[in-house]
Amino acid sequence: MTDKIKNIIFDFGGVVFQIDEQRTIDAFARLFQCSGKQVLEYLFANDLFVSFECGKIPADEFIAHLQSLAPQPVTKEQILSAWNAILIGYPKEHIPLLLALKKKYRTFLLSNTNEIHTHEFIKIAKQQQLPISSNHDLFEQVWYSNEVKMRKPDPKIFEYALAQANLRPEETMFLDDLQQNVDAALSVGIQAQRITPERGILQIFSEFVKQ
Repeated sequence: MTDKIKNIIFDFGGVVFQIDEQRTIDAFARLFQCSGKQVLEYLFANDLFVSFECGKIPADEFIAHLQSLAPQPVTKEQILSAWNAILIGYPKEHIPLLLALKKKYRTFLLSNTNEIHTHEFIKIAKQQQLPISSNHDLFEQVWYSNEVKMRKPDPKIFEYALAQANLRPEETMFLDDLQQNVDAALSVGIQAQRITPERGILQIFSEFVKQ
């Protein structure tokens, strides 16, 4: 981090919060009695998923669509269980780090997500007995794709965030685990880095971990 950086925008899943996409793929493969490749086509490679993450369709419609794909009747609860299997939890060491960073920088969250998962984030924080009630306690502002009606890697969502918080792109760092999102942030002048399993936020902000 250089002295030039005054603002940090974090992605959520894979950066702040631990996820495992394979768990959801496996869960739906069992429900649909199909391959993981077919699950990816059903869930993520279609317009309905994008519309859901952009808040253009309600959760009930999305769930009903998934139910229609099953070869035998499945309940809403089964769909929700499989859909939420991706969510593992907050690494507990991330919480004090983010609270410390919030004192020195203007920090924000920008996440591609959906209304089912945003409710789960709150439940999981409570289950883990964390000293937060929601992500809003960790950041100055939180932008969820389903609420702002845009999703990464559309450069417009980064322009929206900059305008909403009155941020200068050259003074702003963005951290994401997907290269396409990093590239989109770079395209609008934001300083961006990719998070990897070997180099996460604990490594990048190691000086704050020691405090």
